[in-house]
Amino acid sequence: MKVKTWGDALRNVITKMPSESIEIVSWFLSVEKLFDQLKVPEELQSVLIRPYLSDHAKILMANCDPAHTVNYQTIKKFLLQELHLSASVYLDKFNSLVQEKDERFSQYSNRLLSLFTYYVESRKINRDFEKLVDLIIYDKIKSQLVPFQARHVLALEAAQKDGWLGRLGLAWKHWMHIWPTPKRCPCLCHG
Repeated sequence: MKVKTWGDALRNVITKMPSESIEIVSWFLSVEKLFDQLKVPEELQSVLIRPYLSDHAKILMANCDPAHTVNYQTIKKFLLQELHLSASVYLDKFNSLVQEKDERFSQYSNRLLSLFTYYVESRKINRDFEKLVDLIIYDKIKSQLVPFQARHVLALEAAQKDGWLGRLGLAWKHWMHIWPTPKRCPCLCHG
C-alpha cells in the first residue's frame, strides 16, 4: 500500500532516465531533490526508482549482483560505474559544457552544478574546503603536464583510495623531479 501511494505521487513529477550517459547525472540529482521534497522513505526509494530507469539501466540491474540493488544509493553508484562515469569524465564534461541556444541560464547553471557536484563527490572531498582547494590546484597542475606525465599520474591515481594523489603528492613528484622519463618508467604508461 505504501509503495502504491508513493508511486502515484511520483508518477506525475519524475521523468524517465535519459539515454545520454552524462545527462544521467542531472537526472539522479533531480530524483534526489524529489525524494527530499516529498520526504520519500529511504527503504522505498530503490523500489520506486526502478520503473523510471532506462532500458539499458534495467538490463544492467537485472544482470548485477543483488548487493548493488539494496538501496537507492547502491543502485546509483552501480549504474554510474557501469556507465563509465568517472571523476575524469565529470571534470572533462564540466570543463567542456556550453550553454545550449534554447537553454535558460538557470538550466545551464544546474547542469554545471550537477557535473561539479558529482566530480567533487567522486573525489571524496566530503565538504572539506581545504581538500576542495587542493583538488582545484591539483587539477590545474595536472592540466599542464606533458602527455607521458599525465598518463603516469593516471596510473598512480588508479592505486589511490580517493582516486587522486592530492596537491602535495602531485607537487612532490613534479618538484622533486621524480617523474619517470619515457625510457625508464616501469608502469609502461607512455606506450
